[in-house]
Amino acid sequence: MTSSAVAADLRIYETYHLHVTNDKMYIEPLDADVNEVLVIDRVTQETSFQIPGILPAPGAAEVKIVFGILGRIHLIGGWYLVVVTGRERVGDVRGHTIWKLTSAELFPYTKNLLFLNAKQLEYNAVYKSMIETVLRTPGMYFSSSFDLTHSFQRLAMISDPQVLRDSLFRRADRRFVWNRHLLLNFTASSSENLSRYLLPLVQGFVGIQKMNIHNNDVEYVIISRRSTWRAGVRLYTRGIDQTGAVANYVESEAVLIYRGQLVSYVQSRGSAPIYWSQRPDLTYLPKPRVNVEHDHLQALQAHFQEQIVLYGDQTVVVLVNHRGREEIVGAVVRDAIKLSGHPNITFVAFDFHAQTKNMKWERLSILMDQIEPERLKQGFFVKPAPGEQLRQVQNGIFRTSCMDCLDRTNVVQGMIAKRALTDQLRFFGLFGPEEKLDDDPTSLSTFRNIWADNGDVISTQYAGTGALKSDFTRFGRRNYYGVARDGINSAQRWVKNNFMDGFRQDAIDLFLGNYIVETEEGATKPCPLASHRGFFWNTLLVFDLFAAAMGALCVLYPAETDFTTRLSWFAIWFGAFVVTTGVIHKNGLQYVDRPRLVPR
Repeated sequence: MTSSAVAADLRIYETYHLHVTNDKMYIEPLDADVNEVLVIDRVTQETSFQIPGILPAPGAAEVKIVFGILGRIHLIGGWYLVVVTGRERVGDVRGHTIWKLTSAELFPYTKNLLFLNAKQLEYNAVYKSMIETVLRTPGMYFSSSFDLTHSFQRLAMISDPQVLRDSLFRRADRRFVWNRHLLLNFTASSSENLSRYLLPLVQGFVGIQKMNIHNNDVEYVIISRRSTWRAGVRLYTRGIDQTGAVANYVESEAVLIYRGQLVSYVQSRGSAPIYWSQRPDLTYLPKPRVNVEHDHLQALQAHFQEQIVLYGDQTVVVLVNHRGREEIVGAVVRDAIKLSGHPNITFVAFDFHAQTKNMKWERLSILMDQIEPERLKQGFFVKPAPGEQLRQVQNGIFRTSCMDCLDRTNVVQGMIAKRALTDQLRFFGLFGPEEKLDDDPTSLSTFRNIWADNGDVISTQYAGTGALKSDFTRFGRRNYYGVARDGINSAQRWVKNNFMDGFRQDAIDLFLGNYIVETEEGATKPCPLASHRGFFWNTLLVFDLFAAAMGALCVLYPAETDFTTRLSWFAIWFGAFVVTTGVIHKNGLQYVDRPRLVPR
């Protein structure tokens, strides 16, 4: 048994029949030699094991095939069982299949919702759609026998053998289990050992590609793990909290497998580890604000203390602009790291946009050459053969960030990974001392595409669109098609960040258990989903749209009046539109879609 896998008797069941009757739900594992059925009493809400003989008679129950139990969630209408109903095979890692979630479904414990009033029914439907929204997010992965939450090196360095004998859920890295709250709810309903039913779900990216290097087959794998700590969407979740958790934290592990041997290299990204925010307000780029009242140094030290324990020395690469609105974020991070005086932190500032201005992307080699000594010092992990001792580990990590930790970060992480892969191929003897990945166009294209796919999925999860600048990651150069695509993605981000992301942030908070729904919401207790925008602001928006429509009518459908009269009416309506639009823009916070469940 490898450290990344679990013993056969602890593997999670792969497939089930879910039998739903008026009184109970029966979860029947379809794996070979399984002699049990898990029964959920829809009245008492208790969960227990029973023998297969008590399955309902054919035709007496609705039967659904499911591929995993994700847990349960409590909404106004009571408890809901959350199960996997669709999956797509990503590939195998050392004989263990990795699946991507394609669909999931919620099954209510309660038989009907007649006990809810009209408002409660409305709010319950919204809460339910939030859970479904998270489950539809691109990049949800699971495996019944492979530990997706830990890097290979982290597992190899676990000294307690009992941890490796635990089930996947019990031994999982808590940071990366997105349905932890749901699974804990599920286990709380039973005194039984439900380990083989508890399926951890990871958000991020998993890509598995084969390469042929000089007629030798190798496998290249990327596993990116998005943290659940301080999780959220682009403009509502920035910076750090008092525990040291940062927004948009992602651990990316690149794995190379050749003839059963495995090596890996890990990088991380995460929001600038200081207290700062950048709330949407209808402007294209809201001004970032650094909170001067908080202790940046204390939070930063908490963050890096954990990072150094987990990954070793930290090379902090900050790619923000050195002038303009971004400057303050990079400066405060630099000063806080300097004040910390920590010998295990190296700070590198690189103005990405200034250096690559006018399509001079070759200037990124300046950064690569600058950080190369740190990369060589870090090394990479070599997984020992069974019975052997660890002989080579990765001694440090690059922590790369920009404002979003998406677009510029994706480019730089891909370039670092390319150099690491070249060294790993030399380690296996597949490349000579002077050979580079650029010498093999087919393998280079495979490498670029998997990293570009990784960047696009990570970006979609945080910002709502694919990554900007991904044409450089995918093709090794920028082109005007890529620039045009960036313009479309930027426009889509503006719309989503201003008018949709409050809902997405609420969905994440509800799914992760940051907000707990109370049964009496909408009846004896207020519900945070109730609309709070005032009558004046709604009326102003309606009038603004009406003025725009009337101005357009004056131009497109002129009445049988003289030109001067039409021009006067157009000027009146156009003036009204300009004034009301100006007022709306100045008071943009009244119109953006803000989170309602957890104060931000």
